[in-house]
Amino acid sequence: MRTRVPAAMYFLILLVLLLSFLAGCGGDGSGSSGGSQGDEQQGSQQQGGEQQGGQQQGGEATNAGAPREKVALGSIQSVDPDKRKIVMKPNFAAQGGDQITFNVRKNAEIRVNDQEADLSDIQTGKQAQISYVTKKDINRATSVEIVGDSG
Repeated sequence: MRTRVPAAMYFLILLVLLLSFLAGCGGDGSGSSGGSQGDEQQGSQQQGGEQQGGQQQGGEATNAGAPREKVALGSIQSVDPDKRKIVMKPNFAAQGGDQITFNVRKNAEIRVNDQEADLSDIQTGKQAQISYVTKKDINRATSVEIVGDSG
C-alpha cells in the first residue's frame, strides 16, 4: 500500500526553499529595509567624515577647484615687496615648524594697525595674521594683517 503525501507538505517544502533563497540573497522584506537604513546611516557618517577630512586636506575630496582658506599667526621674518613674498615664523609649531613662506597675491588685502597698507609698509618682527590658500604646495596669501605694535 502506498502512502500519499499531502499537497500541503509540498507547499511547505517549496516555502522553506523560497525563504532560504531569499534570506541567502538578503532579499527578504525586513532584512532589506534594515540594511538600507544601516547603509543610510553609514553614508551620512561618511559624509560627515568627508566634510571634516576635506577641510583637513584643503577640500580636495569634495571640491578640487576651490582650496580651503587657512590662517597662520606669527611674527614677520622678512618681506620682499618686489617678489611679493613674506616669510613668517609661526607662533605655534603645529602651523608649520620653523618658518612659512607666502606668495602674496596681487589682490590680497594688506592692513597695518587696522588701516589699508602696501606690502612695503610691513616691517620685520611685527605680529601678523595671514589668511592663505595652498595650491600646488605653494602658500598664497589672500590677506595680511599686522596686529599689535610688538617688535
